[in-house]
Order: sequence, then C-alpha cells, then structure tokens
Amino acid sequence: MNEGNSTASSDDDLGCLLHALPLPVLVVQARQDWRLRYANGAARHYFDLVGEIGSRSLLPLLGDADRRSLETALAQPELAAPRVHCQGVEGKAPFEAILRRATWQGQAAWQLTLVTLAPRAGPGNEPFFQQMFNTNPAIKLLIDPLDGRIVDANASAVAFYGYSLDALRQLKITDINCMGPEEVRAGMARAESCQQLFFEFRHRLAGGEIRDVHVYSGPVCLSGREYLHSIIVDVTDEKRYCAQLEKYNELFHNLPVGVYRHTADPAGHFTAANPAMLRIFEADSRQALFTAPVTAFYDCPTQIHRFLVDLERDGAVIRRPLRLRTLKGRLIHAEVTAYRQVAADGAVEYSGIVEDVTERYAAQVNQERLTHLLDTSPDIVSIADAEHRVVYLNKAGRELLGILPEALSEALAAVHPLWARRLIQEKGIPYAIEHGHWYAETAVLGRGGEIPVSQLIVTRRDENGDIESIATIMRDISQAKRYQAELEYHAGHDPLTGAVNRNRFIDLLARERQEARRNGRALSLVMFDIDHFKRVNDSFGHSVGDMVLGRLVHTCSALLREVDVLARWGGEEFMLLLPGTPLAGAVTLAERLRLAVEGEDFSPVPGITSSFGVAELSPDEPESQCYKRLDEALYRAKAGGRNRVCVADLLDDLSEKCGVQ
Repeated sequence: MNEGNSTASSDDDLGCLLHALPLPVLVVQARQDWRLRYANGAARHYFDLVGEIGSRSLLPLLGDADRRSLETALAQPELAAPRVHCQGVEGKAPFEAILRRATWQGQAAWQLTLVTLAPRAGPGNEPFFQQMFNTNPAIKLLIDPLDGRIVDANASAVAFYGYSLDALRQLKITDINCMGPEEVRAGMARAESCQQLFFEFRHRLAGGEIRDVHVYSGPVCLSGREYLHSIIVDVTDEKRYCAQLEKYNELFHNLPVGVYRHTADPAGHFTAANPAMLRIFEADSRQALFTAPVTAFYDCPTQIHRFLVDLERDGAVIRRPLRLRTLKGRLIHAEVTAYRQVAADGAVEYSGIVEDVTERYAAQVNQERLTHLLDTSPDIVSIADAEHRVVYLNKAGRELLGILPEALSEALAAVHPLWARRLIQEKGIPYAIEHGHWYAETAVLGRGGEIPVSQLIVTRRDENGDIESIATIMRDISQAKRYQAELEYHAGHDPLTGAVNRNRFIDLLARERQEARRNGRALSLVMFDIDHFKRVNDSFGHSVGDMVLGRLVHTCSALLREVDVLARWGGEEFMLLLPGTPLAGAVTLAERLRLAVEGEDFSPVPGITSSFGVAELSPDEPESQCYKRLDEALYRAKAGGRNRVCVADLLDDLSEKCGVQ
C-alpha cells in the first residue's frame, strides 16, 4: 500500500491490501469512542484480539499516556499524517503510530499503521532484541551501515531470499538491491518528501526473481555498535494488484457505455457513475447526476415498476430495452443491465450498465420500414451476402417461389429456368460486379410454369471496395408481355378477319426477301379477292359481308403452312406470302384455295367464289413491279370469267404446262 496517500480509496480494496501486511494496521471511527472497524492479522496478534471486533474500542487497549499522545496529535489538523510515539502494550515492543484519514463503509475513519520500534539495545536489552528479531514472522535483516554488509537475517529472510543464512551473511545489501545509486537516492527523496516511513526497492532473490519490497529501517545498538535494523515487506503482489486496479479504473472511466451504482430506496440516487453516464444523460456534473432521483430518468412510470419488480424477483435484468430521458429532457433509447447486490451491512443497492442505442434503434426502425416497404411491394426482392448466401427474400418472393436454398447457386437453380440461370450466371452477375448493376428480361419458375420478369441485379461494395452484397429485383411482366403481344398483334393484324394487315405484310415481305437472297430460296406471292363481293354487301348487308370475309380467311388459313402469311390487302382483296415456294407450288396452293372457297358454306350467301393471281419474285425485282404483275394476273382471272387462277406475266410458259389460263 502506498503510504503516501492520506485517504484510503475503498474499504474493500484497503482490507485486501492490508490483510497480509506484517505491520499492524487498524481502522477506527473518527469519533471520541475510537470504535474498531478493522484490524489486520498483525494488529490482532499485537493486541491479542480474537473474534468479532465491531463492538470493541481501541481505548481500553492503550495506556493513559498513549491515549493522551494520540488525542494531542489529532488536535493538530495541520498535520496531514501525524506520527505518535507510543509505549505500546505491556510486554511488547513500543511503536510509532502513523495516522491517516480514511473512509470505511461510507463513514469517516482513521487508519493507524503501527511501526514497532526496536530499543537501543544495551547489555540488558540484547536478548530481547534477539528474541524479537528471530521469532517475529516479518522479514528482517541486520545491516552494517558502514559497508552495507548483511550482518544477520532471520528465518523469514532466509526463506524469502532463498539463500542460506551463511550465504546471506556473505552478501552486501547492494548485492540483492537491483536499483542503482541514483534510483536509491531518488526513492529516498520521494519517501522523505511524502513523510514516508519506508523505502521502495526491488530485491533480487537467489533464483533470480525480482520482487518489489518496502523496507522499514531504523538504527539499533548492539554490543556498542550501531546497526541498521530493516524490516522488508514483499509488496510485489500488492503492486500488481494496485496496477490491475488502476487498469480497471482506467477501463471503468474510458468505457463507452455507462456504468453505475444507485441506492434501492423508492426514489433511488446514483452513488457511482463513470464519465459515459454523464454523457448519456447530458449531466453537466456528477453532482447533477447524483442529485436527480433515478425515477426521473424513466420516460414511462410503468417501465420502472416492471424493471424493479423483475430485478427484485430475479436478482438481475439483462439488456432490457428502455425509453429514458436525459437531464435535458431528450428521449433516448437504451439497453440496461442491472444487478441486485447486498452490501456487508445488509443494505441493498443496484449496479449495472446503460448502453445508449438511440442511433441503433433509429437504424432498426428505418430497416423495419424498409422491410415493410419491400414486403408490400409486388416485386420480388432478394439479397445475397459476399459469400453468395441468400440472406433475404421479401414476401412476394416467398409467396411465389417458396423457401429458397441458402447457397446462391442452388437458389438460382431453384428459381430460374436453365436458359435464364445461364444468362444470369454467365453475364448478369459478372457484369453487375464490374459495373455495379445489370438489367435484362429473364424468367422465374412459378407454380404454373415460366413467368417472364424484368430483372435488375445491383452490387454493393464496402469501404475497402470488396463486394458486400448482391441484390436483385424481379418484376413479373407477364401481363405487360400479354399487353405488348396484343398491341403488336392489333398493330399488325386486321381486326375484322384476323389476317395480317398490309403494313405488317410489307415488313414481313422485306424480311423474307432478304432471307431469300441470302439463301437463294424461291419466294412467291398470291393475290386474290372475292368475286362479286359488292353484291353480297348490297343484297345481304355489310354485317353478312364481314362474316363472309372472316369465314374466307378461316377457310384459307386451314390450308396454309405456319411460315405462310395471309394478309388482308384491302376491302375484299387478300395477299399470300409463300417463303421457299416456287411458282409451281404457289399455283398449286392457289388452286386448292380456290376449290376450298368454292366448296365452303357461306350461308345465307350462296355460291361464293374467288379469283387468284400468282407470281414468283425474282431476287432483284422491285415489289411495286411484282404487285403490278399480280394485279394484272388477277385482272385476267376476273376478265376470264372469275373463279380461276392466273399466273402473272413473264411465266406464261409455266402456266401452259400447269394447264392454267
């Protein structure tokens, strides 16, 4: 224990440090009755104290002269650490009492350290000194002050230093003192300035271990010679304990969370708090924090009631979320841990930790809002971490896809058809990792089959530039696809008959002509119309005429290949695009169509027939020229009596071979 401190830091710490000290140490109340509050082992031995000492006083243990000396010293407040020479207990060595103010269990007290004084041994006192020197359990050395030689050592010194008695008597004190002359002088100066009765040295044992010691030295006269009588106290463990206490004290003060202790009375007041408590509760001083009742820090009275009930019942409450108020009235969110403790005197107190989680709570609220937003979104949202583990799937995704495997590769296999999975793995994810995002149309496997989706993949990187997460948003575009298909269909088809319209036909013709030029395939066109269609409208009305047109398209479509294109060219005129079909094949098909129309029942209209013009396009022939040839062929079919097939000019020889006019 550092004798330079005038006030003990803590009764528990004080007791731990002083218990094994060979010097008698007492703690008494700072009142006239001098009631004993503590006595270490050496003090109990000196005063023959046995059992509990709480009701005993120091006064009966002292002689009248010693009591007067102590009272006189205490009457001089200017002395920080009064020293009083006392005669001591009868039959035992006198002592010098060093008094220091202390606090013991929250009350003012005096700490008395008794340093026994060796008498200046004359011929009659030498046996007494030898008995005290050899039988006292303290480590003692007798040193020649002239050369520092160790003259004698007691059994405790032999055991402590690890040398035999003869070996110790061959050493000088400088052989075991590890400190150099300058360090020794500095230590002695410190001791003098602090009115310290001991010196702090470091002694080396026989095995090489170095121990921290306090050395109490005083002169003694033996056989007419002056020697230095030294009492050595091993304080190595004590210093380590003090260093550990200092480390914990520094940790206590530097912790970012609040650490506290408060009373258990109904209002409750803080009795200990680290700096973080002042910061958390916006207290300008410790006094401001300690003055306010603990109940004032709770936002809701029912919270503190439940908290204290649980604490009393269970003895501890761990990380309880609470809404608290600072001294400035600001609402904070905290997690509070508390323990119920019973002191030695039976008093109940609470200690614990307060962690300000206001920012974390706000982030959690924002996360919950975002999660709620994502769960109410019809889009599928999933997130995978840096290890490609699926860590989130929103409600829409769970409802459509079910529970996904944790591994991203397995999740992709479970969610996407093969073609979409390859697209995502080979292009989507690598592109998103390189550029931050990737967008495309893919598909997922729903309960009814493939569902087309628009898919956005987004990567997020941490502060080091490493991939932190891969998120994807998928939107079901089935309905949009249907709408798009319908729009495209209506844009390219005749609404009355369902046949391709003229504009769409022209686009398809251009595409097929390019294909025909590239592959050298034949390409033929057929133009036809309904004979005397005006009579149908005039006789039966336009609704019947519309019916005839629709049934005609239905009849012709049944005879066409999937690659063939039937278009309504205008009014009752139609056009056929026949990819890969030479003129002869086109003529054959036209004849089959003519016969089919002729044999179809168009009730109530009797005898519907049609006329056809057929032409094969040459690779470089302009469409306008081909249309003209077709129109002329159709005109000849009409002029020739209708209900017939005519081949366009330039191929009359083939017409003759086929037996067609």
